[in-house]
Amino acid sequence: MAAYLAKRGNKILLIDFEAQRNLSIGYGIPEDYPYTVFDMLNGKAGLRLKNKKRNLYILAGSDMIDTEVYPLDILKKRLEVLEKMFKKEHDITFDYAIIDCSPSDLKNKYAKGKLQPKLNQIALYASDAFIVPLVHEKYAVDGLANFMYDAAAFKKEFNPSLKVGGVFFNIVEENTRRFKKYYLEVQDSVPDDYFLKTFVRKDVQIADATDEGESIFEVAPKSRSAKDYSKLCREILNKIN
Repeated sequence: MAAYLAKRGNKILLIDFEAQRNLSIGYGIPEDYPYTVFDMLNGKAGLRLKNKKRNLYILAGSDMIDTEVYPLDILKKRLEVLEKMFKKEHDITFDYAIIDCSPSDLKNKYAKGKLQPKLNQIALYASDAFIVPLVHEKYAVDGLANFMYDAAAFKKEFNPSLKVGGVFFNIVEENTRRFKKYYLEVQDSVPDDYFLKTFVRKDVQIADATDEGESIFEVAPKSRSAKDYSKLCREILNKIN
């Protein structure tokens, strides 16, 4: 999605906000990159983003990010500072910031009566909207209802303006019974405004793009997954704008 928006001329900030660093790995950013999201959260000077392609700037991930407990509003505050700094020093204003998170739950965790915010909660507090990718497997579909319930509770308590950008299926084997079953099941179970009709088909060229540290739009712009992602992004933008 970030690569698609960048190719359309939008200035994009892409944030790797999970300890596995999948986003950073996918873009070929080494583990020892000199500045990471962990550094930003801890107030380290010398902010450095990876300018992977024109209009696309990446805040590298760190496997240390889940080793500390942070205030709920820390990412929101840090991003406000980053935005002002980039405007002043580089005359760049980001059109979209996309935060890549791991698929963990949103249930509140407390220690001595004090909220211990999870990374996903910190990300949602800083966000205007969120998007949920699904695979057509039982554990993922069964867990969707709990996640959406917890997201609604989080919205009510901490971020009333938070929107649902949508729920979509990814890595799809289109002609299987399993996909058709779960697609209809999710379509029937979530509000119409939340369900994204576009799905992204499984494509070996996604793995090829990852191996090259590029997006699918650079490696195989005419592939079915590139077409699917383009269509999906247009549908999401229509919902959130």
